[in-house]
Amino acid sequence: MSTPPTVDDYPVQVGQQVRWSDVDMYGHVNNIVYYGWFDTAINTWLQAEAGVEPVSADAIGVVGESACSYENEVGLGDEVTIGLAVREVGRSSITYALAAFVDGRRAALGHWVHVYVARDGSGVTRVPARIAGVAESARADVPVVTLRKL
Repeated sequence: MSTPPTVDDYPVQVGQQVRWSDVDMYGHVNNIVYYGWFDTAINTWLQAEAGVEPVSADAIGVVGESACSYENEVGLGDEVTIGLAVREVGRSSITYALAAFVDGRRAALGHWVHVYVARDGSGVTRVPARIAGVAESARADVPVVTLRKL
């Protein structure tokens, strides 16, 4: 049996603090919050490492596909670390594998695809070279979301 991946298996790690507004009436982090964490982790990293200027970039990554598989509870006051890895860099898209960890335990797995489109409205375009290069540096073979029938 292989050892389950840890946050250290992800090339990029971004911290998040669970806020009061993240928690639902049952005391758990609301599912939509995970998507916000994943989006923030990816875009914060791209801005810092690739110099992406989201407001003025000629090509922007829009979410073409996303999924999340929840594994363990996350609650108010927890410190969450989002692990980010790139699974594939295509001509016009980047596929990410993400995970949320609390105290070393994996709470969720995420799947995210950015499709690059021209800001001028002319449609799908190539992933900008600088972004593709940074993405290549974050490749890792980490678990991916497997959607289950429950």
